[in-house]
Amino acid sequence: MPSNAYTGHLVALLRDAEELDEAHAALRTGAPGRQYGPAALNRATVVMCVSAWEAYIEELVRESLAAVRPPGISDPIWNLLQAPTLRALQRFNTPNTDQVRQSLAESIGAPDISASWTWRSCTATRARERLREAMDYRHQVAHGVNPRPIIHNSYSSELPNFFRRLGRCTDNAVRTHLVNTLGIANPWPP
Repeated sequence: MPSNAYTGHLVALLRDAEELDEAHAALRTGAPGRQYGPAALNRATVVMCVSAWEAYIEELVRESLAAVRPPGISDPIWNLLQAPTLRALQRFNTPNTDQVRQSLAESIGAPDISASWTWRSCTATRARERLREAMDYRHQVAHGVNPRPIIHNSYSSELPNFFRRLGRCTDNAVRTHLVNTLGIANPWPP
């Protein structure tokens, strides 16, 4: 079973990106060549996917902190102990490989989380490259690069699936770290 961060944030928020792709499909004219009107939907899809990824990582850190809370510790003490991590999350706005790695390392001591980003036909190196590419596009769109980046529908329509896979790998690696390294009861059973 995945984390609440995965189901309640990543998957739920990626639905917006999928709806943009559905709108793109509905606007197709059938004429050959690039259609410039729906191109904005492709750019918006990238922004929505990265936004969902960011929300997922933030919530995964919060959920992981809750899992490592020692029993019997009072709320005021716990709030004090987790305050630095929660402050760092407020500044977390670039969910690239390095920032995700750093956030999970500093909050729960997880090793290089990106090493777990592998699945059939995708190595960890390739997953990092794909995340970097999505982040580059997101920065270009969000910061008003002109001319606007050309993002093909074949790319944007695959992004939600990429981020779901990235989330599954991240969930599994964090669960493994919590259980096997920190000795925490399984916070979200497989």
